[in-house]
Amino acid sequence: MAIFAARTGGVFRVTKREFGRIFASWYYLILLVVLPIASFAILWTIFGDGVPRDLPLAVVDQDHSALSRQLTRMVDATPSLSVAVQVPDLEAARSLILRNKVYGFIVIPSDMERDVRRGEAPAVVAYYNAQLLLPASLIRRDLRMAVGTLSAVAELKVREAHGEPPRAAMAHLEPIRLDYHTLFNPQLSYLYYLVAALLPTMLQIFVTVGTVHALGVELKEGTAGAWMEAAGGSAWRAVVGKLLPYTAHFSVLSLFMLVVLFRYMGVPMRGSMQVIVAGTLLFVLAYQAVALLVVAWIANLRFATSVAAFYCTPAFAFVGITFPTMAMPVLGRVWGAVLPLTHYLKILVDQAMRGTAPANSMASLGALLVFVCVAPLISVWRMGEVARDPRHWGRL
Repeated sequence: MAIFAARTGGVFRVTKREFGRIFASWYYLILLVVLPIASFAILWTIFGDGVPRDLPLAVVDQDHSALSRQLTRMVDATPSLSVAVQVPDLEAARSLILRNKVYGFIVIPSDMERDVRRGEAPAVVAYYNAQLLLPASLIRRDLRMAVGTLSAVAELKVREAHGEPPRAAMAHLEPIRLDYHTLFNPQLSYLYYLVAALLPTMLQIFVTVGTVHALGVELKEGTAGAWMEAAGGSAWRAVVGKLLPYTAHFSVLSLFMLVVLFRYMGVPMRGSMQVIVAGTLLFVLAYQAVALLVVAWIANLRFATSVAAFYCTPAFAFVGITFPTMAMPVLGRVWGAVLPLTHYLKILVDQAMRGTAPANSMASLGALLVFVCVAPLISVWRMGEVARDPRHWGRL
């Protein structure tokens, strides 16, 4: 009992000391509260509509017919596009793209209406900037819809003019139909697709950087000796006591993130909330464990912060949200596997969007648990060594 009291007392003293350090500096308030909340708010503001609307498009109308004007109106009426300007020639339209005034333009050929009446197939040409994947995909989708609809209407009129019954004319327009069903995210909302992944991506940066700073600043300021003394010389008590306030804070912050996602952003919740909460808490602990590993083995705050930034910043590219994991080379898949974010997002997507059984998320939960268990085992003793060694103190 006395041993237990001594151990918990050491943890309590370190935790109390850490709270004093946190409330003594504006830096912690900004890093732990202001920046995470601000990043959540910015992402919500940007993607709040779910789907981009009214992307500006230019039209080069070389036909000036009733049909070309109808096509322009139909393009303008699509959900994502807006005909911002009509220009006389290709050079003027190209200039608009180069000056980032429009995302693309279409060229309606001369004599389009006449060619349609003759039963020929004039081509409406579209130019767009495929370097911007999201606008490019929306432009392709909505232009295909507008031109396809107009083409079908024109073909239908020609067939009916030749005496074909409307029902038969419709059947000849599309003799074989593709009846496809979107299983998940049928709204094609970028709020569900991107924001649900970007919020944890932002959170992992703050968890890692905050933990690296909390541990590394003891070495930089030469206070590591006092830290270990408060813990009674135990590295485990020192680490646990120091990280407890941050664990509690980031756990609350991550649960707040879930409330924002499911309550206020309307992200669907089809699976097990218990699994998501468990994964979220393991996600926080996993990144704290990684941060501990980095500081313990680098023993330099500035270098450790740089390594943490290198580890976290490009993470989103390797988690399989924007680029399929199975299409990545082996190195990309390995890099994605050593990121807790990859496993957490798999839990989030499987449970929230897809509504899979909790058993399907056990492997991802296990992967996060490996980070939580293994990283401290190979780094806490090392953290104790560098904290006790004055040669590691005061490094910039």
